[in-house]
Amino acid sequence: IMQQADEDFWRRIDDDIQDLITLLRARWPNFNSVPSIEAVIQPLNAAYKASGKAADLMDRGHLE
Repeated sequence: IMQQADEDFWRRIDDDIQDLITLLRARWPNFNSVPSIEAVIQPLNAAYKASGKAADLMDRGHLE
């Protein structure tokens, strides 16, 4: 089971990633038609999903 500090750590990562995605989408709302911006947003989305999976593994005790 995650400690509060661990939970805060993963929440901060998720918040920072989401802030970056929001910033890019605000600047380029049509990012799907801008290949270079879409190429940045896709890995950010993947990183967001991966951090969630890592947090779940930590919560289950599989990752310390």
